[in-house]
Amino acid sequence: MYHVIFIRKSPVYQKIGFYFAFFGLLLLLAGPSIAQNHTKVDSLKKELSLRPDANRYKVLWGLAYELFDFQNEQAFGFAQQAHGYALSKGDSLGIAESGRIMGQLLRRLHKLDVSIAILKRVLPIASRHIADRPEFEKETSYILNGLALAYTFTAEYDKALEYHFQSLVMRERKGDKRQISIALHNIGLAYYKMGNFDISIDYYLESLRTRKESGDSTGLAADLVNVGLCYNELKEFKKGQAMFEKALQVCGDNCSDNVIMNSEYGLGHSFYQQGNYPEANKHYLKSYELSVKLRDSRFEIESVLQLAKLAAIEKRPGLTREYLDIARKTPEKGEYKELLKAFYRLEAQYYSEAGNFEKANFYLQKVQEVNDSIFSTDIIRNLTRVQTQYAQRENLAIIAAKDEVLALNERVIRQQQAVTFLLMAVVVLGTTLGIVIYRNYRTIKEVNSELALAKQVIEDHNKYLDSQVAQKTRELVDTNASLVKVNDELDNFIYKTSHDIRGPLASLKGMVNLAIMDVKDEKALGYLGKLDLTAEKLNMILTRLLIVNRINHAELKPEHIHFEPIIQEILTLELKRGIPPKINIDFEVDPEVQLVSDKEMVRLILENLIDNAVKFYNDSERVESFVRIGVRTENGRVTARVTDNGVGIASMNREKIFQMFVRASERSDTGGIGLYLAKLATEKLGGEINLLSTPDKYTEFIVQFPLALPGPGENKMSESNQPAVRNTPVEQKTV
Repeated sequence: MYHVIFIRKSPVYQKIGFYFAFFGLLLLLAGPSIAQNHTKVDSLKKELSLRPDANRYKVLWGLAYELFDFQNEQAFGFAQQAHGYALSKGDSLGIAESGRIMGQLLRRLHKLDVSIAILKRVLPIASRHIADRPEFEKETSYILNGLALAYTFTAEYDKALEYHFQSLVMRERKGDKRQISIALHNIGLAYYKMGNFDISIDYYLESLRTRKESGDSTGLAADLVNVGLCYNELKEFKKGQAMFEKALQVCGDNCSDNVIMNSEYGLGHSFYQQGNYPEANKHYLKSYELSVKLRDSRFEIESVLQLAKLAAIEKRPGLTREYLDIARKTPEKGEYKELLKAFYRLEAQYYSEAGNFEKANFYLQKVQEVNDSIFSTDIIRNLTRVQTQYAQRENLAIIAAKDEVLALNERVIRQQQAVTFLLMAVVVLGTTLGIVIYRNYRTIKEVNSELALAKQVIEDHNKYLDSQVAQKTRELVDTNASLVKVNDELDNFIYKTSHDIRGPLASLKGMVNLAIMDVKDEKALGYLGKLDLTAEKLNMILTRLLIVNRINHAELKPEHIHFEPIIQEILTLELKRGIPPKINIDFEVDPEVQLVSDKEMVRLILENLIDNAVKFYNDSERVESFVRIGVRTENGRVTARVTDNGVGIASMNREKIFQMFVRASERSDTGGIGLYLAKLATEKLGGEINLLSTPDKYTEFIVQFPLALPGPGENKMSESNQPAVRNTPVEQKTV
């Protein structure tokens, strides 16, 4: 219903009629394959009605399989009947098999918690029969894969990787390269969702190589799409676009709508990150229409959130609100933490730009809550443990290979000794021949002795190296865990402490205001006024501390920066706060300045520097106080200067002026946080901030911005910023 309302309201969707016509044509072309599927389903239903008991499980499971990914609700109904039938007959393989397909269908129906519960229930049934029948080992690997995918979409990445690695080990043991490629593919998906794109692309490329070796081309297009998505996130957009185009060429006329949908989304994301917003909007619309056609709610939310983000960049708040309302009315988003976090972040941005800071702060807290649940200390520790265990498994495999080589050497030595004994027996046939054989025997014995000694030395050296590697690995894991824990605890302390203090502080201010209304004594009123002013200053400090937390966790949104309106807004705010009439403020912005950066961070930097200059003006009657603001391009960077002839900053305070809680003057009413915020925001953008003293003894703050935001890993002061909405790569179907 909400899709119809949205199309009616939004002008941008006037193009949708064309897209629906196009997809209708695709549906007609796919008609024969769909009809063939329906024919098989009808045949199975007829067999079920004619033979209600014999082979009932086989027919019910066949119906669930044929309807899988076509009519998932009906498929689940038949899988449920098959499961009940297997339970009544005590068929362990049937229980595991039907339970596994139920879990896979529930994941596609966005019932992730129920899917996990069913798969965990049938996993021990399948695994305890592995030694009895080989079918159970195959089924166990499928169940592990289903569990891992479900945990991937609930953002429980430690559990996802643990089950994925177990599934991969089982498939490697069987040597089925097609199944190995699927496991590698889905491990790449888990790392992709975590934002570890370097590791993710390694697994996707290995999956692609293994799939080619197996001769299986069914999932080749999906692998290419996912490699392209990784290249997008690694800022290698040309390679990404080439992969999407290659995927569409590989499947040709037989491309599934799912592959086309992901390719269109990937192309849109590529153009978006390059700043080509019209082209990005066109591809996002195509991916959205395909998600509606496929009834893929998860992908529909991802596409519509990207469209909302584009509308916000284009300053179209009405259209942004309509897109967000579509996401709000889609209940499935609650099953996917990453989508929920993206939705909350866009809501916070929308209300912040609308001036409703109460709601904006509410949604920012929601973002923090979801983020804490995804990357808690326990989850990070478990991730380290799981990955370390898998790495140790590979080391054990290498050691086992070495042991096989040593065993082979020992067999060779025993064979050589047997030959020697044979030669000694021949010695009795002749003295001359015996002497020759004896000499040869002595030579071989000496060589063997040297080989045995060399082998012992190698074994001792290998044991020492293995112990050193194990010790260093443990130390590295412990150190990383400690660093993550300390950093998280510091962030949480600032954030939670600031929130905890603001409640009592608000109560204090309320009681002071009530007391001011009731008390008549002038002296008491004076004390109450000072107490109210002190409480207000403390509230301002707490607000600045929350801004510190927001800067540390902010997602940078690149856009073209126009300095004049930003400075005008700041000066208007200063007028409301009360600028002394004797201060002369002027600014000059070079019209040639071109800067792509985060507007909120740039405004925060300039606001704190200008506010600092105004606050510490020279109130002497003999001095004409001024504040000068200049913005220009210098040496390949955009430089902003804020100069004033105020009270100045003592040389002893200059080195510490950008530290938190350092106050250069008693006039400071923010507790020494303003300049710290300016420095923190500057470093977040990859820039530099400095304090200088001009030849005229004026105070001058200089901020140098890079012409564009730094890429991932370039700014060590910023956290790993992920896009508000990141596409989920194509997952592999295993039935």
